[in-house]
Amino acid sequence: MNRHAKRRTAAGLGLRLGAAGVVAGLVLAAVLAVPAAEKAEKKVAHIPGSRFTYIHRLPLAGPEGNPITLKDDPVLPFSYRHSCTKCHDYDVVRTGWHFNAPDADVPPGRPGQPWFWADQTTGTAIPLSYRAWPNCWRPDEVGMSTWTFVLNFGRHLPGGGPGEKTDVKDKAARWLVSGKLEINCGSCHSGDPAYDQVENFLQVARQNLMWAATASTSLATVTGAAAGMPPFYDPIMGPEDEKAAEKAPAVHYDASRFGDKGAVFLDLPSEPPDRRCYFCHSTAQVGDGSPEVWQTDEDVHMLSGLTCTDCHRHGLDHNVIRGYEGEPLAEGKPHLATLTCRGCHLGDESAEAGPHTMGSRLGAPVPAHVGLPTIHLEKLACTTCHAGLVPGERTKRVQTSMAHALEFQGPHRGRHALPYIVEPVFVHRDYDGTIGPVRMVWPAFWARIVPGEGEGAGDTLKPMGPSEVFAMAEDAFKANYEAEAPTKAEAAPKPAETEAAPAPAAGEAAEGADDPADAAPAAPEAAKPAEAEEPADAAKAAEPEKPAVAEDELEGLTAPKPNLPPAKVKAVLAALAAKEKGTAFGYVCAGRLHRLDESGNLAAAEHPRAEPVSWPIGHNVRPAEYALGATACTECHGFSAPMAVGEVEVASPAHLGDPATEPMYAFQGRDPMQLKAWAMSYLFRPMFKVVGFATAAVIAAFLLAYLVRGMVGVARWAARKAPSGPTV
Repeated sequence: MNRHAKRRTAAGLGLRLGAAGVVAGLVLAAVLAVPAAEKAEKKVAHIPGSRFTYIHRLPLAGPEGNPITLKDDPVLPFSYRHSCTKCHDYDVVRTGWHFNAPDADVPPGRPGQPWFWADQTTGTAIPLSYRAWPNCWRPDEVGMSTWTFVLNFGRHLPGGGPGEKTDVKDKAARWLVSGKLEINCGSCHSGDPAYDQVENFLQVARQNLMWAATASTSLATVTGAAAGMPPFYDPIMGPEDEKAAEKAPAVHYDASRFGDKGAVFLDLPSEPPDRRCYFCHSTAQVGDGSPEVWQTDEDVHMLSGLTCTDCHRHGLDHNVIRGYEGEPLAEGKPHLATLTCRGCHLGDESAEAGPHTMGSRLGAPVPAHVGLPTIHLEKLACTTCHAGLVPGERTKRVQTSMAHALEFQGPHRGRHALPYIVEPVFVHRDYDGTIGPVRMVWPAFWARIVPGEGEGAGDTLKPMGPSEVFAMAEDAFKANYEAEAPTKAEAAPKPAETEAAPAPAAGEAAEGADDPADAAPAAPEAAKPAEAEEPADAAKAAEPEKPAVAEDELEGLTAPKPNLPPAKVKAVLAALAAKEKGTAFGYVCAGRLHRLDESGNLAAAEHPRAEPVSWPIGHNVRPAEYALGATACTECHGFSAPMAVGEVEVASPAHLGDPATEPMYAFQGRDPMQLKAWAMSYLFRPMFKVVGFATAAVIAAFLLAYLVRGMVGVARWAARKAPSGPTV
């Protein structure tokens, strides 16, 4: 008799004995309630103090806190929350920076990189953030629930945050089947070389949220896909029959890893290894002439032997020090305030006394800044001269892990993948009052336009997701227009119906979310519920693509170039208006809102929600010899100085006659005539020096001549006044 037949027999027997056992059960529960509660409340106070790396050999607990044994039926994935909570307060950990974004009570802090809801077919790149950062949309403002958010961006989520907010109303959500995406401690802390964060994402793509953390370890493998299970499936109870068992998620632990008492060793150093940070925080330059990653250098601090956590530290609350001046977390704490560029190298002048006023923390060299007027240290951020790509005549495009899923291979990759991120852009940053380098993305999205109410009120935009736009104007998107029509190999795929777009999730078009030059990839869609009836197919679809050769040999296998000429944009806007009569629609790109006028032509106008989103560049830091101005002042003050008069690409998936570039000084609030005057002064500066020294020499000669004449006069006067000697 198989285990499913046994289960059915036991269920029948339970029904017959249920009436008799219910009273006994209630009595027993009452007797055991207090002792059990007392036992559950017993914890070990975790008081830090030693730099010793604790050995984590512990029994595993499941999603409901029950001990994990290999005899369980079904065998459940372990939960870091319940396995680690004896020593670590999970409710404190979840307040950390990587998990607290959905909490509206948490200060947003300095802007960071947002997520990007991106799609090649519709030319969409919407910056998203749960934090109140400038020019970003909250996911719920664009119709994205926490469920959809997790499916889109779970590839680079360490769990927690939106992965545990299951109370958000969404008919498509399947939290009861998939479980929560709890905090995965291994995402950052695993020291196991076999730990696989890519597998973590593949499990998210299959909607195996509860199983993702377990599958990413070398402790177990997970088969099956929750995406293929019916909405009433209970993962704790397991499948009801053999047919369902073939599709259901199943855990296969390595029995040799369990000790005599069921304890398992997990390699979890307190300081996350750098390779874990790189999974979410890598950047790569793209475009013609761009070097491959292996041809470039790491941050100079890494090359000098420092690690990410030497500066970006945290305690049990996991509020990571972000390392910028004025950070609220470091206020009044010199031990934290000096974990900035200026604080580490120059010291903290605000500190009352002690070593924190002197600089050279962590052995950092104290810069002399010979010949540099100190006003530069007041008006410029340290990263202005020392971090990011070396500026040229025009900004360069980059891609990031969060925006473009650099860690995965698939049709979401390629130089044309959205979003388009450009750097370095030197802007005046309101949050710290300095001119500093940022990465920048010009948003692109289709939107409903709600007329403003009242005099002077502007129109309000309500962005539309890629799938919604495509469904309403499918024929217009598929039609060929002008010479920019895509080739057969570039034919854009249909956007994901679930709006879920991580990298190699389901082998189709992707919608991504992170990058250092474009900002978000169109990653392959996550497994669709409708397509996941065969979990084997879902699992196969979730396998990442094999790395390929040169990109020009992969036409049709990488992200196609968005094909949105003016004629297509007009056709899409007309199709949207025909679907919803009485509603105005527009397309935002290149810093403008484009809409149809009364004659059916495109009209462009500026709009606040079309402004670019940007976030400061912190890395990579270059060696001092590569700093701006290290060779000459004209690197910043010349007629062609990139920092002042360089061209900022207005990168857009559509070409609608908008300006292709903007001057750098426009983002700094500086007068171009004043910049030319400064450049002119530096042009004649060598001559000024020659004239100045020559003039000084002439003046010195005159002074010397008069000094000599004066000395001669004094000598003659002294001779006349001196008493005459005896006469002979």
